[in-house]
Amino acid sequence: MNMKKTIRAGLLAILFLAPATAATHAQSSAAKITEAQATKIALEQIPGKVTDVKIERKRGKNVYVVEIQTPDGGEKDVFVDIESGKIVGTD
Repeated sequence: MNMKKTIRAGLLAILFLAPATAATHAQSSAAKITEAQATKIALEQIPGKVTDVKIERKRGKNVYVVEIQTPDGGEKDVFVDIESGKIVGTD
């Protein structure tokens, strides 16, 4: 009986997580610049240590959101357009 609950929970997790994973993969396959290139571009604008990089929709564009820990202990997000590599904003 317990095994059935475990299998059922696993199947439900797959059903809920698969669409989110597919959407992220679809977004990243549309990128013309790589995550590494976006990181380099962001660090040229704001020096520091990169703590996270993800793809999101910001200001009407798909962008890499590069989170940077600044030398003064703050944190900045740099939005790098995934098609052009241009910085479209910071937060």
